[in-house]
Amino acid sequence: MNPPLSLPSEMRYLLAWALFLFAVSLALDSRHNDFPYYYHPDEPGKVEQVLTGKWNFHHPMLLLATTKAAVDLGRAPRTEQAVVETGRWVSATFMALAIVAFSLLAYAWRGWPAAVATGGALVLNHQLFELAHYLKEDSALLAGLALTFLMLLACWWQPSPWRAGLLGAACALAVSGKYLGAVAIALAVPVLWKAPGERRAVRFAAFAAGLTLTFIVVNLPLLRHLATFRDSFGREVKLVVQGQGGMTRSVPHAQYWNIFIDNTTPAIWLLLLIFLHARWRERRNVSLPEWMIIGFPFVYAVALSCSPKSNDRYFLPATAVLTLLAGLGTMDAARLFTRLTRGRFWKWGLVAAPALLILGQLPSWLRYEEAFQHDDTRELTDWLRTKVPPDAVIARDSHVRLPDPSRKKDAARVGVIPQKVVTARVPGRKRVRLVGELGTLEEIIAMGVTHVAVSESDYGRFFLTGLRPQEGEERDFARQKAFYTGLLRDGELVFERDRGTVIYLHPGIRVYRIAKTPSEGG
Repeated sequence: MNPPLSLPSEMRYLLAWALFLFAVSLALDSRHNDFPYYYHPDEPGKVEQVLTGKWNFHHPMLLLATTKAAVDLGRAPRTEQAVVETGRWVSATFMALAIVAFSLLAYAWRGWPAAVATGGALVLNHQLFELAHYLKEDSALLAGLALTFLMLLACWWQPSPWRAGLLGAACALAVSGKYLGAVAIALAVPVLWKAPGERRAVRFAAFAAGLTLTFIVVNLPLLRHLATFRDSFGREVKLVVQGQGGMTRSVPHAQYWNIFIDNTTPAIWLLLLIFLHARWRERRNVSLPEWMIIGFPFVYAVALSCSPKSNDRYFLPATAVLTLLAGLGTMDAARLFTRLTRGRFWKWGLVAAPALLILGQLPSWLRYEEAFQHDDTRELTDWLRTKVPPDAVIARDSHVRLPDPSRKKDAARVGVIPQKVVTARVPGRKRVRLVGELGTLEEIIAMGVTHVAVSESDYGRFFLTGLRPQEGEERDFARQKAFYTGLLRDGELVFERDRGTVIYLHPGIRVYRIAKTPSEGG
């Protein structure tokens, strides 16, 4: 099966669709992106790099270089909040580009209904929507991979040196998004080798040129500081192999099965099964790049399950491709519907299957849209100002964004509160992240602490099935787990907000009073 990417007469319609889809995606994904820059633990470091030009190369440069260019060209104020909001717009732009590329890929593969179904479903997928709101590399990686998948089909169906060069550029963007994007090169090489035509050497030369030139342009700072890059790359590899935050888990693990369920819908599962069944029945006509795209999310998920470092956002490429396959499956579902109704109502099948896929995403998208409009940390600070004596002393977990006196900018970040927030020193640690690191409840009271503010995003690690401490961390793990177990069971709970879908705005905050303040006669 070698369909053309488009008929010339349809090019203007494709362009109009791509522009419309890009605009809708960008408009939705950039909504409510003005929450404080320090809520996400990784964003302050990225903002500092953009402001100072001192790069740490924990990731390649696509996101940060583009953000810096947007800040400079847009003459954004040189403040942390202005920079992070600009970067979030850049992230949303990459996400919109990825969605458009996947929709065009669906059109090239199965036609207009599949293109509309895929584009609409991806726009309303809550994981894509959420991750577009952060100054993080996930959307840049996805854009590079989506363009790579699109060009894989282009180079197979209509091979030419020009398309091979574009495939190289797409692979370079994937690699420049995150180091994991190197998988794009592994996909491209066999397609270039097996593609029809006799100009194999020319195609590889064009591919290498597009890959090299694009990578150099995007990552020039990285190439100028190779020693720093090597150290940072080694750090990332170590985290992937050993885990992070003193925690690890047995591998392979089934964590991403739950993440798959959380980020997809029954409509996706049904259409995905229909699509896979149809492709297996037609397997003799499925091309190499099609098999690669079909197999990608499954192989990718297995690879992720072999690392103790896990996170919902790592599954983003698999979520997007599985949604793409479900979008392609709408055509198979329509064909099945036509067969079952003996040719009657076939037009209804072409409408019903895409509508089922798109509308099935709407409830979860609305939950995330609502979540971005509320800020539990702001509610906490308002509550502290009005409900807690000003002479109270508060110890807090790191995801409870109260001002940390060891950080110069914290008071300005959160806003002044009358209570004192303490950070004790623990031997051998640069700074304390968890209240449980400070000692027992009695020891914390002896420090003068009257309240503790804890976050499920922090203490939850002690109660997750499958997680365990790294070697040498067992004693600290047991002590901290005992602290939180006792606090959650016996503490006097005075403020609570549940952990929500957007965990940086809703980290699951609980405040416990553990002693009276002086003004209360303690």
